[in-house]
Amino acid sequence: MSGLFIVAIIFIFSSTIHAQFKDEPNVLVIYSSSTEELDEHQRSLDMLISHFTNDVAFVSSDDVEKEDLTDVTHLFYYSPVPEELPETFESLFADYNETFVAIGYNSEQLGDHFSFVKPKGGKEIDQLVMTNDKDKETDSAPQKIIEVEPRENSKVVIEGKKQEDETTYPVMIKKGDRYFYGVDTIRASEAVLFGEVLHEIFEVDHEEKNPAYIQLKDVHPLVDYKDVKAIAEFLKEKDLPYMVSVTPVYIDPETGDKYHFSDNPELLEVLRDIQEDGGSIVLHGYTHQFRGTEGEEGFEFWDTKYNSPIYAPADEDYSLKERSDFDSETEYKDYISDLKQFETNYIDTKLTKGIQELVKYGLYPLAFEPPHGSMSQNGYQVTSNYFSTYVGKVQLSDRDRNKTDRAPYITSPTFLHGMQLLPETMDYQDLGSKQIPSIVTDLTEAINITDDGLFSGSYYPYLGVENFKQLIYEMEKLPNIEWIDLKEMDVWVKADGVDIFTENGEVVVEKERNKFIVSSIDFLSFQFFRVIRFIAWGMAIIGAIAVLIFIILTFVNYTRRNRLRSNY
Repeated sequence: MSGLFIVAIIFIFSSTIHAQFKDEPNVLVIYSSSTEELDEHQRSLDMLISHFTNDVAFVSSDDVEKEDLTDVTHLFYYSPVPEELPETFESLFADYNETFVAIGYNSEQLGDHFSFVKPKGGKEIDQLVMTNDKDKETDSAPQKIIEVEPRENSKVVIEGKKQEDETTYPVMIKKGDRYFYGVDTIRASEAVLFGEVLHEIFEVDHEEKNPAYIQLKDVHPLVDYKDVKAIAEFLKEKDLPYMVSVTPVYIDPETGDKYHFSDNPELLEVLRDIQEDGGSIVLHGYTHQFRGTEGEEGFEFWDTKYNSPIYAPADEDYSLKERSDFDSETEYKDYISDLKQFETNYIDTKLTKGIQELVKYGLYPLAFEPPHGSMSQNGYQVTSNYFSTYVGKVQLSDRDRNKTDRAPYITSPTFLHGMQLLPETMDYQDLGSKQIPSIVTDLTEAINITDDGLFSGSYYPYLGVENFKQLIYEMEKLPNIEWIDLKEMDVWVKADGVDIFTENGEVVVEKERNKFIVSSIDFLSFQFFRVIRFIAWGMAIIGAIAVLIFIILTFVNYTRRNRLRSNY
């Protein structure tokens, strides 16, 4: 009897585990591309899908097999190019009965699943509208759509048009749990409506809250501490959490001189206060430069001279070879492997030095943002060994740094290898003469469409506290806003000799003391002069007290003598 009871308990327990597993959507994305490799198109889609699940896999249309569909709850096919699919596609999906989404070309080759749409040609649009809610519309750069004719009781979910023309075209059509999205290019930042439909596809209802963050940008040792302090005091009064992107070392591009926070102790004290009063530190590179001549606008993790990852020393000329330059595939792969190993060593060194430099001054980074958001795919994998959280925009191609994008909401795309992405959705560089209310309205109009869209942006302290106050006041008017506090999230940072993580809203630091006591002459000099300043202030206070006592005693003696004289 007891045996039957145990078996029953095991069955119930295993059923519960299975049910919990089923709650996590299992997504397979089959893709076609001209290079037969993942590119910026698939990675933009990755950012959108990975908001809903961490179980996402990508497989090329040339390599997919029927076994890959096992346990898949949501199947996506995406092709930005028309092509002839393998003959196996005729029967590959015959038995697949779960949610199926086709994006781009070749949907007519996916069996009968998308017979409810008939491709007709191509059109160009610059506006998308949700058909069941005309208030939800977004403007975009002109983009090509695949014109289709909806059939068989299908429903148009999103339609597109050119603003100068009133003619509308179906862009997203559904029938049951089959969805066709007729675009050849996905940019996550412009795919807000598609991202909203994904809530329906994944059957997810989010709370009507819009997370938000503001980040003080590009704080390095030569930044005027007064600008940062004025903004920090305002945010402390409002009890509003925020982030500060910090580059711990500045190299003068003309002289080559290096500056550390020991050279600007007032700024260091402000940053320490920020850390105590609600702000969170984000490592923004180690020097913000690859070549010393680049200055603070440099790209530390991308070689702008060759528009490539960091594959060679800054002072060395090189040219990236192609497959055709080698006699065999093995030689080419070994060549690429050597290049990636150089980049890996470079990034390891930069991240380790950056984290350690901050820690030795008592600053504890909780996230990472590369300068200008530029980094290779290998770079993201290396960075995921150091940080759990990534802030800003991401680069989607190893061939062009301009192939960047941002998601409309918080996500964990597979190409970030476990890092959570807090994208920057309000991208402005300078307030200029524009009115801040109109800036906020323009930048948040599209993000406001989705219930859990992220309102986030950066601000340069040199623009002044008054402009910043206006910006915050306008952001606070946004609906359902909820400010992100990195300390309240589950984040961690690791480097040689130090572990940083959050626990119950606090930052916990575990470090090997010997690595940080005598690790830098700059640090030692800073601590020495800090002690000297402390002693000097102490002596000044003691001196002031002595002077005050002398004045009081002199006054008492003077009063006493006058009293004695009057008695005589």
